[in-house]
Amino acid sequence: MVGIKNDNQHKILINVLTRTSNRPIGFLNCHQSVINQTYNNVLHWVSYEDEATKKYIEGHNVHKVKVDAYNGTPVQHSNGFKHAPYNLYCNKLLNQITKGWVLFLDDDDHLIHHKVLEEIVSKIEQGNEDTLFIWQMRYPNGKILPLKKHFQKKRIERNQISTPCFLFHSKYKNQVVWDEWKGSDFRVVSNLFKIIPNKKWIEKVYVQINNFGDYGNRNDISLKTSSKIIFKKNAFWSFIPKYHTKINGVFVFHKKTYIEWSKRLMNKIKRYVKNNR
Repeated sequence: MVGIKNDNQHKILINVLTRTSNRPIGFLNCHQSVINQTYNNVLHWVSYEDEATKKYIEGHNVHKVKVDAYNGTPVQHSNGFKHAPYNLYCNKLLNQITKGWVLFLDDDDHLIHHKVLEEIVSKIEQGNEDTLFIWQMRYPNGKILPLKKHFQKKRIERNQISTPCFLFHSKYKNQVVWDEWKGSDFRVVSNLFKIIPNKKWIEKVYVQINNFGDYGNRNDISLKTSSKIIFKKNAFWSFIPKYHTKINGVFVFHKKTYIEWSKRLMNKIKRYVKNNR
């Protein structure tokens, strides 16, 4: 439970559902982004497979959910979908939810700043429980999904939206089921899209993705971004690249950030020279 107080009993409840396995750094980033939120009526539900994973989530104020790891031979799908039995953990997490809203946030993702949930709740207060909320996520290379065209056309597309890009009320939890194949997140959000009558499109990046798709290999992320400073949204926040780490007390941006800065600087110099010939 994250900062739950007595005066929160009538407030909107946000349930954050996280699958974690063999990613202590990734989990810490994810959890820190949740507990640093200005909106505090939040429950963080975390699934774990083994004692090693349980050990690094203990000591954090989360609701632990034990799941059974699949150790069998990968199952072949008739349409060629990759076997992804860890998707079934989402069903186990969903079974724990009895009220409030549901947001999936895996251990290699984190909320991009400390006012994300506050902003989402303000949208919920303007709508109702029969609304599906959709926003954007960002990859380490800066790519953002869903694209602007999806918000303009108000439609979702396979491979253009993922698990942490939507939120729905728990009243719909029994009408969607995760399957054990790659792409299950799209099938889930597609079903919700059909079932839930109202949609609220929020064209903002609310989630940072910290890898390009690990395909169940459970490799931990390499950049630790759990400092409160990184999540703190203030007057300067919009000017700071969000994918960076801290080494010996100094913030160091990803090398791709430096490359992009160099390219932008060179382009500006070239334009200046061209315009002043």
